[in-house]
Amino acid sequence: MSTQMVQPALPGTLVFVALVLGLCAWLVLATQRAGAALGEAPQVQRRTTLITAGACLAWLAITGLASGSGVLASSMFPPPLAVFVVFSLGVPLWAAWSGFGTRLVHGVPIAGLVGIQAFRLPLELILHSWKDQGVLPIQMTFEGRNLDIITGVLAVSVGLLLRAKPNLRAAIWIFNLIGFALVVNVASIAMLSSPLPIRRYFNEPPVLLAFHFPYGWIVPFCVGGALFLHVLTFRWLWWTRITARQQRLQTAS
Repeated sequence: MSTQMVQPALPGTLVFVALVLGLCAWLVLATQRAGAALGEAPQVQRRTTLITAGACLAWLAITGLASGSGVLASSMFPPPLAVFVVFSLGVPLWAAWSGFGTRLVHGVPIAGLVGIQAFRLPLELILHSWKDQGVLPIQMTFEGRNLDIITGVLAVSVGLLLRAKPNLRAAIWIFNLIGFALVVNVASIAMLSSPLPIRRYFNEPPVLLAFHFPYGWIVPFCVGGALFLHVLTFRWLWWTRITARQQRLQTAS
């Protein structure tokens, strides 16, 4: 299987890496802020924040090594690329449902959980530039079947709105349902455009980002990060609903 890919231009690569590192930095800062909001002791806040930073570095190293080592191009069953995708998305989803995710749901303002998804706006512009350079097929951009740029625009507008009015549940639901559907859509398009047996888009070039460092980070950090944030937002909506119901029952009694 050939995994030779047109090398993206340096400016787009630098912006892409900056987005990935920015997501890691946000997670570390959000961890620290959640600890402060929940009234944790300073030493607990420091320990949890350092563990989060170390986990981010380890995740960068593991996924970067996998995409840059050439192992994903091996002819094995199951295909290493499929294993990489499942692992890269499974870990963020697990984290979102874990106690760590609960801590963020309870300690990070909803405006922060929504607003950080604005990273998808510049990411979509990068993908479009990579299409123009011959790196990606058209269906991976907003000229084709990828409309995830809508999520980035909504994240900016809804995130700003929630800073002043954090209880606009209808706006949060609309944003999260649209954003979740669009990230699942683009992930599906990417898989169906990759050199896997399930490929259905046969226009050139195939999607080969996962086979090359640092571009393979798009799966665990951009797609996985978006899913992580959507699950946290769904959990926030459920948690605040249960909390409000309990408060009404206490008031009625």
